Amino acid sequence: MSMWTALEPPATTVAPGDSAVVRLRVRNTGDTVEEYRLSPVGDTAGWASVEPAVLRLYPGTEGTAEVTFAPPRTPDAVAGPTPFGIRVEPREHPHEADVVEGRLTISPFSELRAELVPRTVRGRRRARVRVAVDNLGNQPLTASFSTRDNGDSVTVEANPTAIQVDPGRAGFAEVQLTAVNVSWVGGVRQHPFTVSVLRSGDATPQELRGTYVQPSVLPRWVFTVGSLLVAALVAFAVIWFQHDLGVKTQASEQPPAKEEPLPQGSKSPLPSAPPPPSDPPKAPSTVPSPAAPAAEQPKPKNPGGGKPAGGGPKKPQYDPNKLVRIQSGLGLYLTTATDQKPEGRYVYTANEIRNQPVWDQYWYVRPLPQDEFAFSSSSEDWAVADNTREGNQIQMWGASGGKASLTTGQMTSNQKWSIQPIEGADGFVRLVSRDGGWCLSDLSPNDKVLQVSEVRPCGALPADQQRWRIVP
Repeated sequence: MSMWTALEPPATTVAPGDSAVVRLRVRNTGDTVEEYRLSPVGDTAGWASVEPAVLRLYPGTEGTAEVTFAPPRTPDAVAGPTPFGIRVEPREHPHEADVVEGRLTISPFSELRAELVPRTVRGRRRARVRVAVDNLGNQPLTASFSTRDNGDSVTVEANPTAIQVDPGRAGFAEVQLTAVNVSWVGGVRQHPFTVSVLRSGDATPQELRGTYVQPSVLPRWVFTVGSLLVAALVAFAVIWFQHDLGVKTQASEQPPAKEEPLPQGSKSPLPSAPPPPSDPPKAPSTVPSPAAPAAEQPKPKNPGGGKPAGGGPKKPQYDPNKLVRIQSGLGLYLTTATDQKPEGRYVYTANEIRNQPVWDQYWYVRPLPQDEFAFSSSSEDWAVADNTREGNQIQMWGASGGKASLTTGQMTSNQKWSIQPIEGADGFVRLVSRDGGWCLSDLSPNDKVLQVSEVRPCGALPADQQRWRIVP
């Protein structure tokens, strides 16, 4: 053997996402100049690098190379000890090639991702959703589930209550939703619910919010038609009895007429028929003339003045102290009901609502750092429009970082939005959630006036259902 090798140290520990270095010493024990090629082998070869990769040594001299290990922070870097090797191959004596072996211990780390599938379900009495848990760490984890229902209206149960998931794998649990009462008539009811996922070793669970939509057995129009039929029957009965009573009264009050013989063969000519009456004058129309169309909403002003830099639309600037309304391409406004529950209430799209103090259609546009914005209700400035992360609906929740986060921006991404101008769209903009990059969308058909607003992929709906105008 014309060489001598050693590792310093022969064993080391590294955390995923970090790096560790060991030294390889090679000595030329032969009597000729030799060139040694160095290369990592084994399971860790994809994370290892050798510098320099070639050592050229004279007889009796020694060289050193550094071996760097940088495992990624993924489930592929399994926690625990793993052997590694560095192949040393002499150029002049390839038959004397050798592999220097060592041991690399990878530190454990845990990371969990959970979601509801789907986040919105329908059912008249029962419905089911699944909780998917992805283990993104490099060691097995145990996840337990707890549920919170919506008062006395629906019960929520998870089965099983805990699962174990291997690294890089996914586990599932089923959530059973049962309505306490059947809705016979009254349209659609929406029951928010929450499933908490707690990883073993963590102190704070991850909360997943979903919505159970409970349609009525009989649609609302059946009740309306039935009420109209009952009212019509009552009116018909009243008119019938009044008519029948009037006929009997007239029959009792009129004395019987004296019978006289009909004239037979009168020689006088018959009188001519009276002339037809002239057309009666028409009554003046009482139908009011159609109202003049409302004035077109003013276009938002360009705060900076001039044309946008770079040829594209200029980023908008908004005054946080100015009340604004948000109008979609279909002419509807973002609306919230302040008389509902303080948190978790829905944000709708509706026509302008006047003289109804429980409805709020005015909003603060609050600028945050990094060109982000939050939308808070003008009547409750602590509550902001929330993308809910686990659902498509927009709801009102307290700012996750407290009221101070409405200035500092220290809130979760599902409560922050970007305002993206649309060039050539006459002042319309897109409102894009910073959580997933989906666009705020108006799902109301033209024949409806109240519909829960949602986020949908930008471009997945007609353009006018994802375009908004911020109007003073």
